[in-house]
Amino acid sequence: MRLNTTGIAARMMLSLDKKAIGEKLINGRQINPTPLQVRYPQGVREVLGIMSEQLAISTADLTRILLEDALHNMFMPADNTTGNIISRIEYIMLSHDINAPLLATLLSPWNIRSTVIQDPARLADYLSADALEHLAECFNLNPDWLNGHENYPIALSGEWPDTADNFRMLINDSSNTEVIFWHSFPFAGNTKREYYGVILRQKKEINGSVIYPALSLSPTILNEKKKMVN
Repeated sequence: MRLNTTGIAARMMLSLDKKAIGEKLINGRQINPTPLQVRYPQGVREVLGIMSEQLAISTADLTRILLEDALHNMFMPADNTTGNIISRIEYIMLSHDINAPLLATLLSPWNIRSTVIQDPARLADYLSADALEHLAECFNLNPDWLNGHENYPIALSGEWPDTADNFRMLINDSSNTEVIFWHSFPFAGNTKREYYGVILRQKKEINGSVIYPALSLSPTILNEKKKMVN
């Protein structure tokens, strides 16, 4: 059997001092200037190259981030999930220019006040599964991403309409405040392909507050079937 994370955990979890390892992961934040040499399978190296190019960071930094998160998830899964939830809520607030009072209004049915939102440790105690699901629905997000179980946020993307009439109805919906048509080449080299998509910026009124989340149609490669809706 090939050694993987399951095999490593099965062999070592009972013999390791998880508390000591957790303390090292939390407190040992200084980056060692001496690089650790790692040999990757060719496919892994190529994927890391694509990701680092998109993020505009070095492959070494990307590898460090991914490995650190994997170790946290292995040895401190509960803490890691909680940290992911708080980080993702902060990302929503930053992306949508949402302040603590406005977020508190969206979460008012759960009696989550702005003072709680400003304290990540307290906020984690207040966030129930229902509250997270509601927040995900507000911003057209995958609830499994917001609760820390998935890594891909935009799973609630719309599908391309089957006909030109349905496409026009979608983009002419009265809740749309902005419709963005885009196309790009997101990857370079051998992975270079032209993708097309539509982003709908929508107005939602929730608990007396107004937000403007975006709904993205699934990015697609244009083909003859899609051309009929242009």
